[in-house]
Amino acid sequence: AQQVFYDGASAVASGTDRGVSLEPKHSQDAGERGHAHRHADAERRVRDHRLPKRRRRLLLVVRRRRTERRRRHGVFCRRRRRRGWRLSDRLTIILCTSPVKTNPSTALIEEVHGSMRHFAPCLADCPVIVSCDGYKVREKPKYRSGQVTREGGDAYEEFLKRLAKLNLGQIVRCEEREGFGFALKNALRHVRTPYVLVVQHDRNFVRPADVEAVVRCLEANAETVKYVMLPTTTCLHYARLVLSKYRLRIEATRPEGFDFGLMPLLQWYDSTHVCSTRHYRDFVYRGDLVKRGGFVEDKLGQYQLADIRANGLDAHAKYAQFVLDDGVDAPMVSHLDGHDALSFRKFSFIRRDFDAPGDDGARANGDAR
Repeated sequence: AQQVFYDGASAVASGTDRGVSLEPKHSQDAGERGHAHRHADAERRVRDHRLPKRRRRLLLVVRRRRTERRRRHGVFCRRRRRRGWRLSDRLTIILCTSPVKTNPSTALIEEVHGSMRHFAPCLADCPVIVSCDGYKVREKPKYRSGQVTREGGDAYEEFLKRLAKLNLGQIVRCEEREGFGFALKNALRHVRTPYVLVVQHDRNFVRPADVEAVVRCLEANAETVKYVMLPTTTCLHYARLVLSKYRLRIEATRPEGFDFGLMPLLQWYDSTHVCSTRHYRDFVYRGDLVKRGGFVEDKLGQYQLADIRANGLDAHAKYAQFVLDDGVDAPMVSHLDGHDALSFRKFSFIRRDFDAPGDDGARANGDAR
């Protein structure tokens, strides 16, 4: 098979980093190519001779450094092959966390991360961004609003230190309380892939999820599908719920080339979902549809629901949000209680060394690890 190598003389003569294809030794054009290379070197020497002396010296130094850099990075060896389709080039995982009562324990986020890797092994090589919201110090804790006591703030700071040691991914922290919506917006600034998988720290996977197929579906239907939510208990029989509650008939459609269906969503859900990064930046955060200190679903979800109820299902096209319907009558994502340390005993993807008898006091204090 023909191989492609980098040829230093021709690259220096042309000023590019392109390779030169070398035929087998018995090729009849080998002599002609050698003559062309010598001719190019001669032209370069004539061209350099016309330059001022200081300019020629500087050009020589630049060429030497360029040659050393290319040799150091292996450019003089085989040209790198093009990368094929890889999920890690298309999808970034955003794992969102905030203060909870069980801090400084990392058991909750470990369980979610472990279940995700277990039931969706295709995500093993995808980049991970851990979005950490800030907090407000108050006399009485109110965790949903990001309010903690001074002791709770210290516990959250210790949690962040333990989280860094887990090496789950890149940690992006908010300096102050922003709420889920704006903390996610802050994390999106660090995303370099066209799609994101948004996972909350209390939403664990409970059965296999083919996230790669979902991303491929989003790519193949980029104009009509922007968001796909993984089914939860709430959306398991979504068509029946919509008919009884809003008197609207919806049905799942099967994208061409895929073995699952997509059911239209009438409102935004912050639960585990795959979404287009551009849809987040250009649609979700385009105006005042997300309120600082709250969730995305708080305002955008209600706005979308009111729009569709007023204008019919034709208004759903601009939202392009769906829930996955893979034919399994069971949720794919469940909810964990992050404020009850005793529930950690039921976790399956964390270390079990805290389950020793008589350790109830340590678990109640959040030291589940």
